[in-house]
Amino acid sequence: MKKLLAALLAGCCLLLSGCSLFFPGVEDSSGGVSEPDPTRYSAEYSGGWCYQRLDDRLKTGYVEVYTAIRDSFGRDEQVTISDSVQGSSREYLGLRVDLSEPLHSREEAERLYTAITWDNPQFFYIGNTYSYEGYRAGNVDNYDVFCLVFTMNAQERDRAARQLEDAVDLVMEGVADSPNGGMTGFDAELLMHDRLAERCTYETRAAGEEDPAAVYPSAFTAYGALVEGRAVCEGYARAMQLLLHHAGMECTLVTGTDENRVAHMWNLVTVEGKNYHLDPTWNDSGDRLSHAYFNLTTEEILRTHTIDAGNIGVDTCTAIDANYYRRKGMYLETARRDEIAAVIAREIEKGSEEIDLRFSFSTFASARLFVNNHDLLTQKVNAQLKGTGLTMWEYENYWVNETYNTIAIYKK
Repeated sequence: MKKLLAALLAGCCLLLSGCSLFFPGVEDSSGGVSEPDPTRYSAEYSGGWCYQRLDDRLKTGYVEVYTAIRDSFGRDEQVTISDSVQGSSREYLGLRVDLSEPLHSREEAERLYTAITWDNPQFFYIGNTYSYEGYRAGNVDNYDVFCLVFTMNAQERDRAARQLEDAVDLVMEGVADSPNGGMTGFDAELLMHDRLAERCTYETRAAGEEDPAAVYPSAFTAYGALVEGRAVCEGYARAMQLLLHHAGMECTLVTGTDENRVAHMWNLVTVEGKNYHLDPTWNDSGDRLSHAYFNLTTEEILRTHTIDAGNIGVDTCTAIDANYYRRKGMYLETARRDEIAAVIAREIEKGSEEIDLRFSFSTFASARLFVNNHDLLTQKVNAQLKGTGLTMWEYENYWVNETYNTIAIYKK
């Protein structure tokens, strides 16, 4: 038998789930070891998007790694990660897990790591370095040890988990355990999406670093987005996933590239039984919020994104029912100014201070000219508002997405 070692750096840059959300350490931070029951956390992981799509052998590994993460939350352990190629090793805070059913390839190790980290945004302290080791028997590789690296010690993890729980509670206020409460899945998703955008700003400093995850590790996590208020696309996507899970909605992560072939991450979410692509990062442009990337079909998202082949369970999305513009009555197939003005007036009567519209391809150019004519649009909207005591508010700038034919107008 030949001993095998490997260390990997994971790539950097998410309707009822059937799983029970928890915040690690908040309920039990004693660090004590629970009784050896391999199914004691099954309510937490059994509905996981990636978990459900693993074969039985990898599911066994998933359960063992998940259980070890939960049991070790309150204590610090050192792991040695060796690199057989470089001939070196290094000590990390982390976790060493013995697997009862060995992995047989690099691809299986990557799939296991991906499944664990993509299903569980609450494990925000798991770093992007992991390793596996084992032996070769005959012509078969058997990796029976799996190691994870943590970015925080036990005390830091406990404090951060409590902060994250508090932040989630604030964002979730009024959601009423949707979709089982009075709020629809779409309404819950929209409320959480918009509150995330209010709370988080894109971490632009990370782009200038050679290893951004090492310099700004929290920016790639739900903790960074919801507690620190700064994140890159991965942090936005994991935060959105955590919130949706908390509302009892299925959501996973999607990796790919943007139009400039830069690595990117967003979500695939199940809303009222149908799947959609949701990109919370690209909907948040600083102090301006739009919904151009809110619940798109696969055909639509592929206009600006590419989807990596290695994603787990990312099927073709064709539904349009929960697209923001269609559900909110903001999709217009008309170029008639009075009809456009009527929709804007309706939103002003609701108290809206931003109006986000989408037009058909044939009407977009005319609609854009109309919005650009401030005086004419104001005149037409005020005519619709006559007798209400309201008037069209002042607007200076508006945001246009030519790919999706959207126009967002913001109160000055």
